[in-house]
Amino acid sequence: MRIDNIRTLRTSSYRRCLRVTLLFFVILLFAVSQLRAEDKIVIPTLKIEPGTTQRLAFQLINKTAYTAFQAEVFLPKGITPAKTGDGNYSVSLSSSRITNHTITANVISSGALKVAAYSSNNENLKGSSGDLFYIDIVSDANFEGSATIEVKGILFTRSSDRKEIEFADASGVATTRISIEGDANSDEAVDAKDIVEVANYLKGSPSDYFDFSAADVNTDGTISIADIIKIVHIILSK
Repeated sequence: MRIDNIRTLRTSSYRRCLRVTLLFFVILLFAVSQLRAEDKIVIPTLKIEPGTTQRLAFQLINKTAYTAFQAEVFLPKGITPAKTGDGNYSVSLSSSRITNHTITANVISSGALKVAAYSSNNENLKGSSGDLFYIDIVSDANFEGSATIEVKGILFTRSSDRKEIEFADASGVATTRISIEGDANSDEAVDAKDIVEVANYLKGSPSDYFDFSAADVNTDGTISIADIIKIVHIILSK
């Protein structure tokens, strides 16, 4: 057999083994991803367009039913909360998670924007994952690089007994870096670590550098096993 044929055969065998290994990895991660972590707030990476007004999303992953919440959002230097025409801060609730809730916001002594939402009828927040509320933000024209967004003092009112439940602090990233399709962990490469990052997101425990837009490979607005499979295809196409 010619040497070049042997090399082709070896390469082909290697790619087949890699494909089987990655697909097995996907199946394993999908099984694990069905076990969600404790209830928490998640902040998808925000791609900053300097000098513009943008919408910053905060997601809730929960098993427990809640009727109300409050949280203190600390924005980094160069990013400020936008205001509406009447002088109020521009905050809103996701229509997919609310029934009859009202949201308010004001800046407190610590410099944080304190956000609170409640239902006058004590109705539950809907669903168990996805966007919960939004803050419209304005970035400086010279904003560049990456900065951390923090959320502290997170309290949710549990539906079953009206008890306030304290959540762990949350953080996210605002960055001017351009997304790379499939680069879920923002390290500027697409590899098996991105599969792990997406699986962690599905379990409710993404890292601070999880890039929602890069992970949403099929651009359907959600993160699912379908995106993991597409990331596998990206890896194998190299």
